[in-house]
Amino acid sequence: MEEKEKIYIDKSRIINSVLIGTLTIVTSAIIILCLWTVAKPQIEGNVSISTNGNEKYLARIEEALNKLQSKYIDIDEVNMDELIDGAINGMSAATGDPYTRYITDLEFFELATSGAETYGGIGIHLTYDTDLDAIMVLGVMPNSPALETGMKSGDLIVQVNDIVVNKNNYQQCVDNMKGKENTTVKIYVKRNEEILEKEITRKIITSSNVESEIIDNIGYIKIWAFENKVYEQFKQEYEKLLKSNVSGIIIDVRNNPGGLVKETIEILDLLLPKGDVLKMVYNDGNEKVYKCDDSDEISKPLVVLVNEHSASASEILSSAIKDSKKGILIGQKTYGKGIVQEVQKLGERGAMSITVAKYYTMSGVEIHKNGIEPNITISLDEKYKNEIAIPRDKDLQLQKAIEHIKITLK
Repeated sequence: MEEKEKIYIDKSRIINSVLIGTLTIVTSAIIILCLWTVAKPQIEGNVSISTNGNEKYLARIEEALNKLQSKYIDIDEVNMDELIDGAINGMSAATGDPYTRYITDLEFFELATSGAETYGGIGIHLTYDTDLDAIMVLGVMPNSPALETGMKSGDLIVQVNDIVVNKNNYQQCVDNMKGKENTTVKIYVKRNEEILEKEITRKIITSSNVESEIIDNIGYIKIWAFENKVYEQFKQEYEKLLKSNVSGIIIDVRNNPGGLVKETIEILDLLLPKGDVLKMVYNDGNEKVYKCDDSDEISKPLVVLVNEHSASASEILSSAIKDSKKGILIGQKTYGKGIVQEVQKLGERGAMSITVAKYYTMSGVEIHKNGIEPNITISLDEKYKNEIAIPRDKDLQLQKAIEHIKITLK
């Protein structure tokens, strides 16, 4: 039995931290933009910057910088690189989008080398929930430290070690959950109205993202996340089921946080006829349309299981199958994360992750903040809503999918 724990907050420390952080961001914003004022004409051959309408803002910033340099008592002790880092982070945070953020050189290296099939961690799939201002657990991996300590989908991670989660530091909190095997991390989880303290020992996590089995002669494929060679894993399990002559296919993307769009489209290419399946729209109105080009398509009844924690690439797969009418969706309305980030390197130091586009289904639905409605809405009993391993006879969504396929075959 896990005991309820309290998180004690030092208010004076928080106030001091906020004041220091505010000074850092304001100071660094002033410095970085004034440096840009000086450097840009040299870079562009003294071309005026007035065409972009920023001159009035730069003038205010230059005035404030002059006052700061002449008045701030410890200006000589300011670390310029750290101030500039803070400025970029502050500008990113001011967009209100938690996915637009400053990336340190270390984080950039980790992103560039990500995709490894194993890593040290606790074994959860997650996303940042802007409404709840917390990291939401979308799924817990089988045989993982998180599962062993009783974590569930729907849990909200509100603190990692001594860092309280917010939209400006959530990525740092995610990174802090990873680490060397056999080291520990302390996580505070909000579940309903309880705060649970969990000290979890990290293990090597192997990212096997696809599992399959046969249920009543129906092929069942669970996709945990769309990453780490998920297309190859899916294709292997899918073809194995077809060789077993199953009567239909159920794809389960409940609690799936998404992942790689390219591999998701490749999976769709196995299932759907030729045609457009997804549209990506940039801020300038330009569009990119994703297509299925393969002549192969599924000829058996197809059902996709979705819930409120099916996000991003899960919604792309689900919406394309629904729009194509090659299959139906059963479960609950999906999460609603349909935006695209690009990582842009910043000169000699750091980078920015910038939200640059939104996804639309080919039927015209904007996925972000809207989600995808299932063809058949059915919820689980409250007792099982956030469970990973649901007894088959209690999984009402799975049972409805089996029933639908059997009726379709009659």
